[in-house]
Amino acid sequence: MLFNSIEFLLFFPCVVLIYFILPHKLGRLSPRRDFLLIASCFFYMSFIPKYMLILIFTTVVDYTGARLIEKWRERPKAKTAVFVIGLACNVGLLVYFKYLGVIGDTINFFGHMISLKTIVFPEVVLPIGISFHTFQSMGYFIDTYRGKEKAEKNFLDFALFLMFFPQLVAGPIERSSNLIPQLKAKHTLKAENISAGGRKMLWGMFKKVVVADNLALFADAVFDAPDKYAGLGVLIGVLCFTVQIYCDFSGYSDIAVGCAKILDIDLMKNFDTPYFSRSVPEFWRRWHISLSTWFRDYVYIPLGGNRVKKPRWMFNQLVTFTVSGVWHGAGYTYVIWGFLNGVYICLSRLLKPIRDKVSEALRLEKIPFLPNLFRTAVTFTMISFSWIFFRANTVSDSFLLCGRLFSSTAMDFSAIPVLRVWVALGAAALLFAAELIHNFGKPITAFAVRMPHLVRIVCYALLVSSIILFGAYDNKAFIYFQF
Repeated sequence: MLFNSIEFLLFFPCVVLIYFILPHKLGRLSPRRDFLLIASCFFYMSFIPKYMLILIFTTVVDYTGARLIEKWRERPKAKTAVFVIGLACNVGLLVYFKYLGVIGDTINFFGHMISLKTIVFPEVVLPIGISFHTFQSMGYFIDTYRGKEKAEKNFLDFALFLMFFPQLVAGPIERSSNLIPQLKAKHTLKAENISAGGRKMLWGMFKKVVVADNLALFADAVFDAPDKYAGLGVLIGVLCFTVQIYCDFSGYSDIAVGCAKILDIDLMKNFDTPYFSRSVPEFWRRWHISLSTWFRDYVYIPLGGNRVKKPRWMFNQLVTFTVSGVWHGAGYTYVIWGFLNGVYICLSRLLKPIRDKVSEALRLEKIPFLPNLFRTAVTFTMISFSWIFFRANTVSDSFLLCGRLFSSTAMDFSAIPVLRVWVALGAAALLFAAELIHNFGKPITAFAVRMPHLVRIVCYALLVSSIILFGAYDNKAFIYFQF
């Protein structure tokens, strides 16, 4: 059940209505929690029902493991054994469902070199959002082991923490300290929450179906047939995907946050105008924030973080970003993409003294707008280039596209519905104008609240009309569902 579907349009209002009709407590029972858990299970089972078993397995393993860790806190060996087994179960699920294919291909590739027979590995369908809910569960499990969080005693409360449907399949990856207390609290249906949440959902839907899905028409044409495009065609294709992936993913996050807000629950902010960043490190503080902070807390800092010598710091960065690439997908293109961003981070620090000297020599601090604009443009270019490896179907395709960026071969665009792409570009211009205002410290939401009631209704009507008239509904799946 996709957010941008008729089914969800019917499902969500029914969930809200029934949730707030039910009592929060009925003796020892929690009708609202139980209903929300059932609704979340139904939501997930609408994709592939049998994969609900994976969620149940993860829930049971991490709930039981955390309880045992807390029980055996004074028995270090037993506690560590439980932690290792639980972590192995979580990672094992990811390896089997996500990486078995590429592992099998790699084994057979080297096996053929020494004349070994081909090993047939089972074909598995990737469960929707497995990386997201597994990482959310692992974060809780690790925090319990470290003693930062207490193990949740109520199994159903913990199950709802993992299965809460707005953020179940593509985040944000929530921390137990933020979400579990909210899920336990008593909530009321508030007009301000309906207004704020509905506005967020509407904006997210606009990003997804008007901008992202229309730009996908050009981006997919280029990346799926890289030998047919060159020069300007490849450049436009890359830029289309750069905007597409942002609007697709941030659009999902906006809808998820909006849904939760209507239910009187606050999810963490996942994007903060990342394409206006002035450096790659800043970009990664503003892009997919829940995942970036997850890797910071559970990979980068345990490796030593930045409290080490420079060579080790560079190693920590490269490992963290390479692992991030692997998290995104079972393909060497993702490994290259992650490693490349790690290189960007290292270069940003190594070149900082040179940048500072140039800025001082040219006295650029007197006109900060120009150097900031230049740094933003450079950062955007570097990130856009890295998306080539993220989106390309194969490693050879990614390098072919890089090479054809500088070719001037004539191309035929007749197969691409150019009008829909132009509509998407116009909508993207509106989107980034709004984000530019937000980036200067004037959130659009504040403007919306201060608008006269009639003007607000007209703006909402225009957004709804653009979604209905210009939305692309032939490319419905969200990009990050595959992760």
